[in-house]
Amino acid sequence: MLAAKRMIQRSLERFDLYPSRRLGDTAYGSAAMPGWLVYEHGIEPHMTVFDKKARTDGTFSREDFTYDHVGDLYCAPMAKPSPPQGRQ
Repeated sequence: MLAAKRMIQRSLERFDLYPSRRLGDTAYGSAAMPGWLVYEHGIEPHMTVFDKKARTDGTFSREDFTYDHVGDLYCAPMAKPSPPQGRQ
């Protein structure tokens, strides 16, 4: 991802090229890269984004948790409350 950022920044600085779209495979599909492209440079991303909703590795998926609006917390399948962490 760092290499792609440098490439875009150098093309802007050295050649005055302003791409309107960026193509990429799943290596560029983390939330940071599309966010950087759209919000900092106005570039339309065309890339596969990782979908981790359905997990097969023995960890909980997003659908396994329920949100308690009154307590403003998430409950895991074992019904132990978990305070919100990070971005929801």
